[in-house]
Amino acid sequence: MQRRLRLRFLFISWVLLTMFLVAICIGVSMILYRSSVNSTENSLKESLKIMSFDDPTRGMAGFTLEEHGFLRGYQLSHINLSTETLTNMVKQMNKNAKRNTGQVYYDGVMYRYLVIRQGTVSYGVLAECSQEQALVATLKRNSLIFCIAGFFLLFPVCLLLTKWVSRPIETAWEKQNDFVSDATHELKTPLTVIATNTEAVLSNPDATIESQERWLDSIQGETSRMAGLVGNLLFLAKVDAAEIHPAPEDLEITDLLEEMCMERESEFYEAGRMFEYEMTPGLHYYGDWKLIQRMMGELLANARMYTPEGGTIRMVVNRTRKLHLRIVLSNTGAQISQQDLPKLFDRFYRADPSRARNTGGYGLGLSVAKSIAELHEGTITAESQNGINVFTVVLGDLHPEEGKNDKK
Repeated sequence: MQRRLRLRFLFISWVLLTMFLVAICIGVSMILYRSSVNSTENSLKESLKIMSFDDPTRGMAGFTLEEHGFLRGYQLSHINLSTETLTNMVKQMNKNAKRNTGQVYYDGVMYRYLVIRQGTVSYGVLAECSQEQALVATLKRNSLIFCIAGFFLLFPVCLLLTKWVSRPIETAWEKQNDFVSDATHELKTPLTVIATNTEAVLSNPDATIESQERWLDSIQGETSRMAGLVGNLLFLAKVDAAEIHPAPEDLEITDLLEEMCMERESEFYEAGRMFEYEMTPGLHYYGDWKLIQRMMGELLANARMYTPEGGTIRMVVNRTRKLHLRIVLSNTGAQISQQDLPKLFDRFYRADPSRARNTGGYGLGLSVAKSIAELHEGTITAESQNGINVFTVVLGDLHPEEGKNDKK
């Protein structure tokens, strides 16, 4: 499918660019030709106006016609025409009597003429247009050469353009396939566990609930795990479809984050991790608290997941120099390689896949956090050095009223 798409785009772009090139050539040729014709016609009008037919740039002939269009007299300048030739040319002009201007041909040479009728007598002038003919021939030849050369030269350009345009499409296609494959795999595992445990429970119909507690707890755990996975999948799908729109409000962000941290202190303590937090007092932020709370929940869950027992998690909340809200979350633990750092926010990516089942993660938490930060016109970056992993969140511009609130 991707190959057909590339070929279709290549063909369409090649044809359109070639047509555009041809149109440019035709347009430029018509402009140059029309300019030459206008120059000749203006010269004819000026010569007939002053009754002077001496033009060093071209051969001209002034003539007088009787009432019935017969040649009465003529005057030649830089041109060699016999009376018979001029008479024949006048006959050609008379065939086009409805027009007072036009062109006639004699011996392969084109002449433009202009005739003005005054009473029973007509005055006319004609000019040799060999230069105009040469210009037309040159334009045809050059346009043809240019179009043919352009036709072949545009192919590699269109090929590069096709590769450039199709690269994000192919990347998105590959990510979608990986996403579907990973989601299927992640859903398959808990479903298999649930099915196995359910069979174990059903195989002992006379057993008590207490005796089946092991299997039922496993079913409940996998159900919760799967619910979390499906919830994150739906959230990311809605973000991709631009169906998630923050509902911003003026937040006393320091108080809200501090309250959230206090609620989690016992959780970290029971897990054997130290949790410290430091916040600039009185900070306000204009944003969607539900989304920010979810983002911080994912980041804190990730920190707890990858902090060894006895390790420390620390959160600092302040402002950047541009007065953007900054949340820095650090934790001790295994250092993340420089190769893995750019991929941490990819969906289903885990720097240590072997620990996925033990920690309960499925590689979507950081993707969700990044999506929420971007919904707030912010960013999340990750660093790892000397056994400390640091995630820095910077959320978009402040609300105009926030500066006033902070100063109070």
